[in-house]
Amino acid sequence: MRQPIDLDYVRTAIVGTASPVLGVITSYQEQIEWHLRLASLLVGLAVGILSLVSMVRKVRRK
Repeated sequence: MRQPIDLDYVRTAIVGTASPVLGVITSYQEQIEWHLRLASLLVGLAVGILSLVSMVRKVRRK
């Protein structure tokens, strides 16, 4: 028969895993923020370029 899940053990495991991850994120917060800003800029530029290409194609069809 299967043993019941020990919730205290699961909670301890989650906290024990999450604590170092949060420490790494905190120490690299500035670099992570810079990468996220750069990624959002690139996505915005890609959407703008695709919108421009779409508008040019519509104008050429008429």
